[in-house]
Amino acid sequence: MDVLRQVVFGNEVGAWLIAIGVGFGTAGALRILLPAAIRRVGRLAKDTRNQIDDAIVAAAGATRGFFYLVAGAYVGLRFIEAPAAIEGILNEVVATAVLLQMAIWGVCGFRALLDGMRHERYADDPEVATSFHLIRVVGTAAIWFLALLFVLQAWGINVTALVTGLGITGIAVALAVQSILADLFASLSIIFDKPFLVGDFLAIDDYLGAVEKIGLKTTQLRSMSGEQLVFSNSDLLKSRIRNYGRMAHRRVAFGFGIVYETNPDLVARIPTWVREIIETEEVTRFDRCHFKRLGDWALEFETVYFVVVPDYAVFMDVQQRVNLALMRRLGEAGVDFAYPTQLQYERRLDAPPAERGSDGVRSSAVDASGDQV
Repeated sequence: MDVLRQVVFGNEVGAWLIAIGVGFGTAGALRILLPAAIRRVGRLAKDTRNQIDDAIVAAAGATRGFFYLVAGAYVGLRFIEAPAAIEGILNEVVATAVLLQMAIWGVCGFRALLDGMRHERYADDPEVATSFHLIRVVGTAAIWFLALLFVLQAWGINVTALVTGLGITGIAVALAVQSILADLFASLSIIFDKPFLVGDFLAIDDYLGAVEKIGLKTTQLRSMSGEQLVFSNSDLLKSRIRNYGRMAHRRVAFGFGIVYETNPDLVARIPTWVREIIETEEVTRFDRCHFKRLGDWALEFETVYFVVVPDYAVFMDVQQRVNLALMRRLGEAGVDFAYPTQLQYERRLDAPPAERGSDGVRSSAVDASGDQV
């Protein structure tokens, strides 16, 4: 027992043994109990759709071995008396270890939260991967930067001047690369807000093209004539964009004219014929057909219908079949399409009476080219 009372480095041997036992016991208990609790909570978190609890579990699972040892040493050393200088160094070491572990927790939790959001909401969107990777890198760097500042402050280093200098430098850099940053944030807006996707056909001012790639700075389109169109993301969001890829249906409005000599009873039946022709198509929705007006050289009709499939090739096929069917139906009924014509009247006072009309006028019809018909 006298051995336990011997003083070593200012403390009895018995106190050292108690401190060591408590330290290892604390470290061992944390090493056993914390992972078991994490596994139990993790099983419960899998049954929920909340991403936050999964991120907390992932962060807790990133606890490193040095944290257990530092925690055990800190608790154990509470049972002995240490000089003030040693006590100060011990507190700084413990603070450093805790801050580093907190940074690891923050990084792992942040990454787990991002991965969960990506798989839940953007699993089928490959363009999101680049943006999430950028957010992960920036977020990780920010967490470690804050941890470094706190560690320096824990060791008594004044970080005010450092933060001020970095702030001024950051402002200068931001001003120098503001166009790049504008395109970068615009790309994030495009990817997450999704005004268009890869494959959508866009009309931007006078340019037309299909989206090939959405990058961090630019968006690339392939025009109908084959060349590549490149737009900066910030300029793209300022433009008026027509996205044909989001088209739900196509509206078709067309008109045609028939000759004035058509019997009025046939004229009244034409809208019904047009409706029957359009409704025979499986991908159309009839809207209206009307005898619109008495035109200068034709009886004019106006028809509107919808092609419920947005594909342009399908739209053109339907329009072609409708036009051909309309031509056949009117031809079978003996109704002629009108083309620009005009009547030309000539007055010949010296002509024999047989060649004159009742008013001495002879008339002839001519087409738009001026040929007499």
